[in-house]
Formats: sequence, C-alpha cells, structure tokens
Amino acid sequence: MYNQGTQAINHRRSVRTYSSSPMRSQRQGTSSQERVRLLQLAVCLVLFLAVSVWKGIFPQRLEQVRDDLLSLITADLDFQEALAELGESLAAGDTVLADLGAFCIEVFGAGGQDEPVEQVAFTPPPLTSDTRSEELRFLSQGADIAAGTIHYASTSQYGWEVTRPDTETVPVLEEPTDEIAAPEEAPSVPAVGTVIMVSDYSGEALPSNYTMDQLSLGELETVTPVIGHLNSEYGYRDHPINGRYQFHGGIDIGGQNGDPITAFAAGTVEYIGQDDSYGLYFQIDHGNGIKSFYAHCSKILVSKGQTVELGEKVAEVGSSGSATGPHLHLELKYNKLHLNPIYYVDYLEP
Repeated sequence: MYNQGTQAINHRRSVRTYSSSPMRSQRQGTSSQERVRLLQLAVCLVLFLAVSVWKGIFPQRLEQVRDDLLSLITADLDFQEALAELGESLAAGDTVLADLGAFCIEVFGAGGQDEPVEQVAFTPPPLTSDTRSEELRFLSQGADIAAGTIHYASTSQYGWEVTRPDTETVPVLEEPTDEIAAPEEAPSVPAVGTVIMVSDYSGEALPSNYTMDQLSLGELETVTPVIGHLNSEYGYRDHPINGRYQFHGGIDIGGQNGDPITAFAAGTVEYIGQDDSYGLYFQIDHGNGIKSFYAHCSKILVSKGQTVELGEKVAEVGSSGSATGPHLHLELKYNKLHLNPIYYVDYLEP
C-alpha cells in the first residue's frame, strides 16, 4: 500500500511538473505580449494628445500619420483590430473617453473605409529605420505625457512644413530707409584743351600753331554753322586759285548764295573784316580760349561786340574774296592753336 501510494503521489507530481512547464512558458509569453501592448497603448495615448493638436493644423496629413504609426506599433502584432474595437466601445462614452475612442477609430479603424482622402501636393517621406530607432530610444527614456506631446507634435519628425489652412501668408515688407539713391553721375567731360585723340598724321611738317590732334572743347554746346558738302579739308592742298601747294587752315562747306550761317556756339563777336583773300569775314569768341572764324560771306548780320546765341543766324553764304563758288570757310582755334574743324561739325557726303 505504501509503495503504491508513494508511486501514485510521485506519478501525480511528475504529471504536474510535466504539465506546468508549457503553462509557465505561455504565461511568460503572455506577460511579454502584455508589456508590448501596454507600451503600444501608451504610445497611442501620447499620440492621441498630439493628434488632438494636429487635427486643427494639418488634417490632410492624418492618413499618412495613420499609415506610419501602424508600421511602427504593429510590426509584430495584429493590434489594429483590437484598437479599432476599443475605439468603438469608447466612442459611445463622453468627454475624454469619447475623444480617445474617436481617435482610435479614426487612426486605426479607417483602413477599410472608402472615405475620400484629400490629396496634397507634397508627399512626406515614409518612416525609415533610423526614424523608428529614434522613436524607440525616446520611448525607452520614460518621458511623461507633456514631453511626449511636444516630441510627437514636432513636425520635423516627418519633414513637414506646417501651415494653418485658415491663415493667409502675409508678405514681409521691407522697412523704408532714409537713404536716397544717389543720382547717376553724368559722364565726365575732359577739360578744355585736353587731347582726346592723337592723329596718325605722317605728312609734311605742319606750320607752327597748327595741330591734327583732336582737343576737347569741354562742356561747350555747338552746332554746325552750315549743312552742306565738304568741298575742301583741313591740311595741305593745291590752292584752287593760284595752284600753289600750301596749308589750308580750315574746311570749306559748300552752299548756295544767301544760305544762313549760324553761330557755332554762344559767344561774343570779336571782330569783323574784309580782304581780297577771305572776302567778308568775322570771328566769335566762345570763351575758355575757343574761337570760330567765318569767311567768304555775302552778308554779315552782326556787329563787333555783339553777344550771339548758339545757332543764331549771324551771316549768309557767299563767294566774296578768293573763292571759286559760294561756300563757308570755317576755322576753329584754341588759344591761337588752329584745330581741325572736321572733328566738331557735320557735313554731307559727296
């Protein structure tokens, strides 16, 4: 009897020991799953607070958030259905529980609905392995709800740019400054008498007080006294009357008898004269050493010492003196240095 009872007891112990091992393993597995579920539920609660803030800011992002959260917290468990059912049961309540239930339904229970989702121009990048690792590190720190809300409300987690749909973009206006734009400076004019172009003349030596270079007249305003063809240039030539090779100190501009001759520039009539060579002639002083000389006129309309304006009619074209036809002989001078008038007037091509 004793042996049989002892054997029966030992048999029951062995059976009890044999059967308790898988149960213990099952309980440990269940406990591990419960911890994971509790952790996931804690994440859900934190995200509920975050989404409560987000819903008024960017509701169009909710679909993307739902997909990313599901990939994060349901990696190994079919937890979506459980949270959706939990949301339906809580949605029947009031206040916070109802909001939590609506949140769970909206996030985890909208997968099978055909509700249209507002399309947005920008598609945020999906969660990466680095993002998941960062979230797990944050959860392992045991942060409180306030810290979690701040963390998950940070839109930089998903690379979003947050703009309230009911807020218009206000342009940033530049503040007026007291600075006044400086007026554009006029091109500087070389001083009177400055050589602005050196001639490449290589002919016979020039007489004294004559130059082929172009000199600046400064800011003096000028016009062409007579518009006509250029009959003779400045420089050496065969004289059309005596045939001698000699220097011509001006230019001859052709015209008709009586054509008006106007003042090259404003100034004062310095002198008036007449001889066999130049016929009727006169000279105007324009100041700063600049003077203009007019010859072979048929009539002179000004007097010595008279002030004349730019472009004012001062004489008429003629052929007085030694001339082969009506024209104006024009000379320009700077401090007794004779200049080539061709640089300063217009004329008609032959």
